[in-house]
Amino acid sequence: MIFAPHPPGSLATLGMTVFVAVSLLAGACSKKNNITANINAANRVAVRPVRLYYESEQLMLVAETRNIALPESPAAAIPVVARELMKGPATPVGARLFPPDTLVRGAYLLPGGTVIVDLGGATLSQGWGAGSHHELMAASSLVQTLAVNFADARRVRFIINGAPAETLAGHVSLSRSLSPMPQFVDPRFR
Repeated sequence: MIFAPHPPGSLATLGMTVFVAVSLLAGACSKKNNITANINAANRVAVRPVRLYYESEQLMLVAETRNIALPESPAAAIPVVARELMKGPATPVGARLFPPDTLVRGAYLLPGGTVIVDLGGATLSQGWGAGSHHELMAASSLVQTLAVNFADARRVRFIINGAPAETLAGHVSLSRSLSPMPQFVDPRFR
């Protein structure tokens, strides 16, 4: 039996093209899952508990513990923890401190214990109208969260959109790195 090729655009040609495309896509998805699994294994990503600090009704920082997938390397894990903090609290015990559109553009651990956190988002870029207490607690929550979860993180330097920032909302000076301030943390969560 001799098979004649189907004319271009015929239903059989279209069916074969769809079959080949679906097969290639399925193979690519399988490869992507294998690549992701390999990257996670190479970075030793595992679900680990972290403590995130939010403000309570008593105007003190309280910790919320979450289990999140983190790389073993602190340099790779710090931006993950900072982004998790920006999601806001999962329980009603604490209140969100940063504007909802805040982005963590990057976070870097320098030798000597300084963490550089690059924040972005329309609200921080255009002028955040928060009061002095709210701004102080926001900065303190990020500093406390990073210091508690990473032994090498001793202070945090904030930058906005890749440039040094004088302040987040006009009250707290960010001209120098900030250290943890345990006096703002509820004693039950230190």
